[in-house]
Amino acid sequence: MPRPREFCVNEALDSAMDAFWKNGYEATSLFDLMEAMDLQKGSIYKAFGDKHSLFVAALQHYLEQAHMFDQSVLEDARSPREGIRAWLNRDIKQKCGDDMKRGCLMVNALTELAYKDEEVAKIIKTHIADLSKLLTRTIQQGQDMNQFRTDISAGELAQLLITHLFGLATMGKAVSSKSSTLQGNKNILMLLEGCV
Repeated sequence: MPRPREFCVNEALDSAMDAFWKNGYEATSLFDLMEAMDLQKGSIYKAFGDKHSLFVAALQHYLEQAHMFDQSVLEDARSPREGIRAWLNRDIKQKCGDDMKRGCLMVNALTELAYKDEEVAKIIKTHIADLSKLLTRTIQQGQDMNQFRTDISAGELAQLLITHLFGLATMGKAVSSKSSTLQGNKNILMLLEGCV
């Protein structure tokens, strides 16, 4: 009978995720991961495989959490408009207070790896497709309630929101402030409502 693992897989993935998020994939060494996860090399390899497999697991862990959060924010809101507003303003305080300027782990992976790593690209593509479905459904509900413009399809508006948020995540690593981010979100919401 095999011995049970003496660590929590989700906690280990949280720690690996933070290490990759802070340093990026290429710059994160096995030693960095061992230190962050408080595990020996053999335990990491046995549980997760090589560094790339661990990164993939950490990225999927991150995206699962993001999807649950997105779904909760959009579906539990009082109205589609409030859902989209809450989604846009999702974690401004946390991101703007992040002294390390880590941005979004998925966007970081997209720019660092997706162009040369098919597995990472596929994971991100699937997440974006799932997010697009959530947003499209919420926007369609808002259009049916006359909360959002109807001269542009819900799917196209969803894609605009995704591009806007990922742009903010990228810009936030260097130049965006809380006030400019809030103003950008206000402007994009006005555009959805057909006010500009």
